[in-house]
Amino acid sequence: MLSTVAAADPVWVVDPGSPGSDLPPQGRSLFDHLTTSNGQQSIPYPFEQLVVAISTHLDAGTAYLGQPVKQVLIPLGRSLQREAAAPDFFRSPRIVLAVDAEPSSGAGLLLRDRLFIGYLEAADVLEVISYNEQAARFEFQVVRDYRAGGQPQVSYARRVVCMACHQNGAPIFARPLWDETNVSRDVADRLKQLGNDFHGIPVVTGVDIAYAIDNATDRANAFALTQKLWLEACGFGEGADDCRRALFDRTLQSALNGGRGFDRVSDSYHGTLRAVMSRRSLQAWPDGLLIPDADIANRKPLAGVATPVGGDDADGLRQRADVDGRSEPLMPRPAAAVWIPGDEDLVERAVEGLTQFIAAADLERIDRRLAQLPVAESSMRVECNADRTPADGYERIKLLCQGGDIVLRGLIRRDATGNTLSGRVRSVRIADTEFGALSVGGSADDTGVLHITLRYPASPLRPRFANADTLAGLTLHRSSAGDGRVAVEVHRRHESAVLSDTVDQVAGQDGALFGQHPFRRAALMPALFDALGITAADGCCISNDRMPPPRVAQVTVPPDDTVLAPFFKVCGACHRSDEPFPPNFLAGNTDQVRRTVAHCAERIQYRLGMWDLPSSQRPKSPMPPQHAGSLEGTHLAQWTNGLLKELRQALSGVATAAGSSLPSREQTLARPYYTLRRCLPAG
Repeated sequence: MLSTVAAADPVWVVDPGSPGSDLPPQGRSLFDHLTTSNGQQSIPYPFEQLVVAISTHLDAGTAYLGQPVKQVLIPLGRSLQREAAAPDFFRSPRIVLAVDAEPSSGAGLLLRDRLFIGYLEAADVLEVISYNEQAARFEFQVVRDYRAGGQPQVSYARRVVCMACHQNGAPIFARPLWDETNVSRDVADRLKQLGNDFHGIPVVTGVDIAYAIDNATDRANAFALTQKLWLEACGFGEGADDCRRALFDRTLQSALNGGRGFDRVSDSYHGTLRAVMSRRSLQAWPDGLLIPDADIANRKPLAGVATPVGGDDADGLRQRADVDGRSEPLMPRPAAAVWIPGDEDLVERAVEGLTQFIAAADLERIDRRLAQLPVAESSMRVECNADRTPADGYERIKLLCQGGDIVLRGLIRRDATGNTLSGRVRSVRIADTEFGALSVGGSADDTGVLHITLRYPASPLRPRFANADTLAGLTLHRSSAGDGRVAVEVHRRHESAVLSDTVDQVAGQDGALFGQHPFRRAALMPALFDALGITAADGCCISNDRMPPPRVAQVTVPPDDTVLAPFFKVCGACHRSDEPFPPNFLAGNTDQVRRTVAHCAERIQYRLGMWDLPSSQRPKSPMPPQHAGSLEGTHLAQWTNGLLKELRQALSGVATAAGSSLPSREQTLARPYYTLRRCLPAG
């Protein structure tokens, strides 16, 4: 249950002030698995080849618009690297890529909503966000030296830097109408002056691509809640593993039947699953959970500016590239909602989220295998009105069945031979399941009995009841009374029992699969396949044995300099690495650091000056970001009266020692930020 009413003490699903370790605590990113073979990691170049390499793992038929990889162009964006393209922003627009397609039938990688890449050619850098299901989190990585003749180096980024903007610990994207991207006609018109495409991405596009990326980031944002429910809502210790096993069983049911429900009537649901999750969730989160927001404000960098014939001037472009405080992703974002688990929607939300961790190809294999197994069958019978109408070359049979647990409406056509059936059943409700529109196939036997098969037109899976039993088909018998009515038998294959027994078998063979671990498709699905007698696809993402050691950004050891000490204490987490973005003014030895701090002094002074303004009046976000430093309440007062003063004194001292006079705070704040001297990479 989502609530916009403030709860007393809700818990963040992802705490923006607790980014976690830079290196994965366990497992590796999907990007590492995607780009590593035989112990060597290789990043295809140019960018178009990387897109091709990603696409080989995807099923284009499952992709929205038939495009498994979605890409937009953003020349005046909000990434850390944006100033690397200055002043020719439109010659090097940033590319944002998202995967929203299912894996191909033979692929072990589930990349859907789990791989996002930003590429700025002018910076020779890829920024990668990809999922790590062993650690139940998205990993942030940077690929440096990504250029012709370069030697791309992949490293895990500093999470404290990434989560300053990615406060949801996952990808972010703007709200509609996506006016920073080439969806905007103004942006596209300027890009068209330089070419019809960039790296194979058409300049002219509709809103559908940006819409798909926005949806993918929203779905990705939900993974953290799903994993939290899997890990914590079942609790710890006795009964927790049985709870997760029952949750996995319901997840398979829901996934196989297209999200039409799951078994809610058995003892295992009420006792093992619902009661346990409700009790333990109430203990863990009595005031609910804060859902992070994956959306940042829409930004119109070209609002009110006509497209110039001869191109924009450099100063004008720098002004439009400057991001105002209202649009800065560094600004603290409130929770999208407070989610207060209720008895019913707690299990529903967990099941709904977990189905996103199972690939369509996995479900197709399970469905085909269950169809081959001998299972118990049963049928239900109902009398129906049947309106038979002859037509050119066929007979039309209009059905209306309503009795007991069956409601059925449909139209069936028999061809001229009377044997081949076609048509559509518009609506079917049987017991606890609403099936929706189904296509009709089948034939008539020698006695005139019609044997009907039913399928969902757009799905390879057979129609299933809420508990995953299969709707095996219908049989139509003419009424013996000769009144035009028919009797319809509904045939049901009880495959749910086989499915539940198989899950129990898997748990018995390896109880650790349902232990206190994140939900891991890469471990659970192969075990399920093996128990069902299915030959699994190529495995992925469990073993890291044949991978090169992970790299992490290198950081400078703070020099023994009392003047610089406040900078390293406050700014060191983000600004003392070998990465040039954000400005690494604390990298190097004492002399280097003093020079770069002096060069950045005006911009540092401006950002520190934001603390003197009410949050609603800040043209830029303050530094350090308020949420990243957990600077609230008494901590905020201690900061403004303590370290903030020390930083200002140190900044003035460094600037004076470098022979430059720092303007007053008021003079600096009176200038537009983009006119202040830019920070340069340490060197």
